[in-house]
Amino acid sequence: MDWIAFYNHSRLHSALGYLSPMQFEQRWLAAQRKSAA
Repeated sequence: MDWIAFYNHSRLHSALGYLSPMQFEQRWLAAQRKSAA
């Protein structure tokens, strides 16, 4: 299952603005918290 860690933490995606899925999710969550406050 090492590929999951690589895919989600390291692999950049052009559809996500060249962020990894984890970076994209962290930024999305921060934006959601900010808009809810």
